[in-house]
Amino acid sequence: MDELKKQLATHHAGQVLEVGTGSGKFIPTLLEILSRIEQITGIDTDTDSLRKAAAAYAINDKIQFKPMNASKMEFADQTFDTVCISNALHHLPPYANVIKEMKRVVKSSGLILINELVSDDPNEAQLTHIMYHHFSADIDQRLGIYHRHTYTRQEVKDIVTCGGISIRWTYEYNEPKQDVMAEQDIRLVSEACKKHMERATAFEDYAAFAERGNSIMERLKTVGIQRPTQIMILGV
Repeated sequence: MDELKKQLATHHAGQVLEVGTGSGKFIPTLLEILSRIEQITGIDTDTDSLRKAAAAYAINDKIQFKPMNASKMEFADQTFDTVCISNALHHLPPYANVIKEMKRVVKSSGLILINELVSDDPNEAQLTHIMYHHFSADIDQRLGIYHRHTYTRQEVKDIVTCGGISIRWTYEYNEPKQDVMAEQDIRLVSEACKKHMERATAFEDYAAFAERGNSIMERLKTVGIQRPTQIMILGV
């Protein structure tokens, strides 16, 4: 991420807001790429995830978490120097106001960071991840939970610009993974597939979902799994 750090080197991160922070998994990346951080505030509507995040960062008094709906934030205009969202766009329905709200609460001199998985040109292990994601998303959608398939890089850019954000720079990267056949990862994703299959047992077409789940578990054993390419957009 040297090129990304170079682009961000002159940016004073200051007051940072992470939208859809979940359990705080993107915060280590923020700590790595941003300089001169004064405070990180993570918001989410999932209180269970926020409790996990608060426990994980309890010793860092520069990181705090608040339950909040990102489509109607409780912050005043131009509150933050840096506003971020990571791998959450595909959980936002088309009518959500989140991108516009991010634009509202960032300072005129601030920066918006949007990080999202993309489905373009995956290798075989990355394709496994995409198939698993689509499998879980389809079950969520059937159960009334908005969860979209993985976007393409152009779709991500379109969402950003339609929300009123001007794209300053884009950066694509793959998280380092030495072993796509790591036993622990295969076990965890296999267990997750089984849980999703259990959620689908009442579906009339359950057999089709079970077949998809079993197919993904078999694929894990042959080609493994790797997180797809991620695109990070720096905007204003």
